[in-house]
Amino acid sequence: MVAGSSAGGVPHLPAPPARTQQTVGKPVNDYEDFPCLFFPEAEEARAAGLASLRRLDHRLKTSGAVAGPDAARGQLQAIGIFKGFWERQEELTLPVLVANGAHDVMIHSYATCAMSQRLPNAKVILYGDAGHGFLFQHPGGFAHEVNRFLS
Repeated sequence: MVAGSSAGGVPHLPAPPARTQQTVGKPVNDYEDFPCLFFPEAEEARAAGLASLRRLDHRLKTSGAVAGPDAARGQLQAIGIFKGFWERQEELTLPVLVANGAHDVMIHSYATCAMSQRLPNAKVILYGDAGHGFLFQHPGGFAHEVNRFLS
């Protein structure tokens, strides 16, 4: 399964918007940064995003887990040096579920569509009203799709 990601090295992949690049590049993101990175500006999507953040707040307070600036820098560094496996996708003969939100500002949905053309046994799901956080916006529907795919 590939959720909100890409094979890396996708030709002609649109660059993230300037606002996204600025937000991701901040040393510390605040509460308002996450909805703009993970959810479209639409009212329903924003409400779903904020509800998701509230659920995470509760879990993080209980667990005490923290993904701090060092973790964010590490992830950005890993993304920056990852060369990808674009040319090798055709070697994957097993079924692959590729899902994304159509309005993903971090990993453009073009990457999802492009992967579907290279993976010989892909199933693609695009959520038209969602962004990078589609699986938080549609947890029940996505869980159903994952279970159906795995069965």
